[in-house]
Amino acid sequence: MSPGIAQPKAAIRWVSCLGDGRAVQVAPPLLLRGPGQPVAVRVTAGPDGALRLEPAEAPALVNGVRLAAPLPLREVCTVQAEGLLALVGGAADDIPERVDPARWNLFDSGTGELLAQGSPAELPARAAELGRPPHTLACAPDGAGVGFSLSQAMAVLAPAPAPSRTHAVAELNTGRHLCPVCWTRFEAGDALSIAVHETLRGDPVLGADARLRFQPTRFNDQGLALDPMGLACTDLACPHCRRQLPPGFLEMPHRILSLIGAPSAGKSYYLAVATQVLQERLPGDFGLAFRDGDPSGNVLLGQMRSKLFSARSPEEALLGKTALEGATYERLPRLGRMVSLPRPFIYTVSRPGEDRSECALIFYDNAGEHFEPGVDIHDSPGALHVATSSGLLFLFDPTANARFKQRLAGGADPQLSLGGRIDQQDAILAELESRMKRVLGLPAAERVRTPLAFIVGKSDAWSHLLAEPLEPEVSGGRLDAGAVDRNSARVRRVLAETCPGLVATAEALAADIRYFAVTSFGHTPVVIPSGPNQGRIAPDPTRLAPAHVEAPILWLLDRACPGMLGAR
Repeated sequence: MSPGIAQPKAAIRWVSCLGDGRAVQVAPPLLLRGPGQPVAVRVTAGPDGALRLEPAEAPALVNGVRLAAPLPLREVCTVQAEGLLALVGGAADDIPERVDPARWNLFDSGTGELLAQGSPAELPARAAELGRPPHTLACAPDGAGVGFSLSQAMAVLAPAPAPSRTHAVAELNTGRHLCPVCWTRFEAGDALSIAVHETLRGDPVLGADARLRFQPTRFNDQGLALDPMGLACTDLACPHCRRQLPPGFLEMPHRILSLIGAPSAGKSYYLAVATQVLQERLPGDFGLAFRDGDPSGNVLLGQMRSKLFSARSPEEALLGKTALEGATYERLPRLGRMVSLPRPFIYTVSRPGEDRSECALIFYDNAGEHFEPGVDIHDSPGALHVATSSGLLFLFDPTANARFKQRLAGGADPQLSLGGRIDQQDAILAELESRMKRVLGLPAAERVRTPLAFIVGKSDAWSHLLAEPLEPEVSGGRLDAGAVDRNSARVRRVLAETCPGLVATAEALAADIRYFAVTSFGHTPVVIPSGPNQGRIAPDPTRLAPAHVEAPILWLLDRACPGMLGAR
């Protein structure tokens, strides 16, 4: 009001929360309506100058309740109708001179705690990211002292909200990037950010202990997403299973190498030894660095490696069996269902000093039971990574095969005398073929294109059956493809003489196959004589001498990332 003009006996102070944000003071009456809509509320003054709100032609809510009869205006009220959100009060009431209708705050309606900020149209999506039902939240334009119930205001703020990108991605399962955990695809822009602020702990899907996953809409000057509390986020999550992605995931190619074998075939020992050997030998043999690509995700494999190579006795070197639902598995959502998925172990291979000369290898230590016939691939999809892998590693245990044991009769290996072991290795290989062809949609007669490294383990017990000794696979800083082929022929000859059906099954599965003889220990393991693990078999850590364990992985790496090893 201009100086010198008398104030009206009664005055109404109000602001449209969808307008320009300026508070206006007028003399009664005041007619409130949405653009192009009939009057919803009349604000009038009685003979005594007292203000009141009266219903009009269109339905309206005042403080969240349907206005059906005149209501005294004794405090700031929220008014809502079609196309209208406004704050109304008397001249002395505390409505700020200006609010920001372009920037709204989202609150917990019970505690008043600020949860998020955004434009009006973003609020429903923010509520979904928080996993909060709209009726538990309140919202108000920045600077306003009172707000609206989000569930009631959503019709005005976002009349027809589009489905969230997260839900769309879950349905499409397409994109450039393949999640290393659930093996579904997505584009880089669909990756979820992981909140940093402590008050944002509790993801609606993963539970109260997980940090909130959300689709970012605000970024800082460095391009980092800002969480709902304004903190910069550096971690990303898959939009499907919501598990945290390894550092740099979007910036380099990732290749899955699937390790398959029967229960107790020695897969955990092989993976622990092979990654240790690769870390030690790749720098000298190829000038490559083999680094931990996901320190937090690789903790379990790191513990297995440390336990084996730091042990002082067979008891300390004993690794536990990879249980079907054990520590190497976690329950996560996959395409709308909570399922048990194996934890990936991710390592990067790079040539120091060369940009973009980097590749990530993803290993899985699957429980052998996941590949047994009869395990439903939809209820327990933990082995489906084989259909998206860049290479297959099938670990064959000759000490579990009756024909091999006959040829090795009289040997000192205690594994040859173990009773009660059922050899299902041929059935597991046949099941692998069946699953891959089902998932990939291949006819029964067609072979998969994924390279298969057929590993005959525990060669310390049977290498004397080879017609000629194995050649070194690495020569002059290169992978010697000729030596790999010649060694493969030697191993295949022994395998074909002993288990011809297994060779036929393997070669019906894959068109590109090589056979490898490896030993994870380099010596005959021992029987633990006493204690809680009495009678179990374990390596003697003082005699560890693994041989050729890296060869299958090098061959598959050369197939997956041509030129990385300089094969000849």
